[in-house]
Amino acid sequence: MASTSRLNPYQCDQCGTTNIVAAPLLFEQGTRSYSGPFHSGISQSYSAQAVAPPDLRGYGRSLLLWGIPICFTFFLGLVGLGGILEHPRSIATSGNIVAILLLLGVACTGGMLLRFRSIARYNREVYPRLYRNWEHTYICGRCGRSLIIPS
Repeated sequence: MASTSRLNPYQCDQCGTTNIVAAPLLFEQGTRSYSGPFHSGISQSYSAQAVAPPDLRGYGRSLLLWGIPICFTFFLGLVGLGGILEHPRSIATSGNIVAILLLLGVACTGGMLLRFRSIARYNREVYPRLYRNWEHTYICGRCGRSLIIPS
């Protein structure tokens, strides 16, 4: 009798029902891929979107956001440096501007490298823990509560 009064780990601790579904299974059942002669894609139910696995962080967005200022500052700095070397006496104050542009380019490069390091650390340390928790997450079919059940 004592074992029936205690909740087993595969019951919802809020409503007590045994109708719980693993999040990966719910995601798989709600995701469909389709293809036609002119288009293809993936269709997902709202429940599958709600229990989607965590994503790895990519480098493309950071490369685009940091790469444009890097290219801009280095290009203008090198054009200004070429102008100074071609006509050294005609432009007196442009040396400071060129130095500032080149330093900004170096600072942007450093910022991009720090962001890449942060992304790599997330993908290496944080993402595996999030994915493991997602694999052990169960959703109650009655009340919708999510439970993490370690196995």
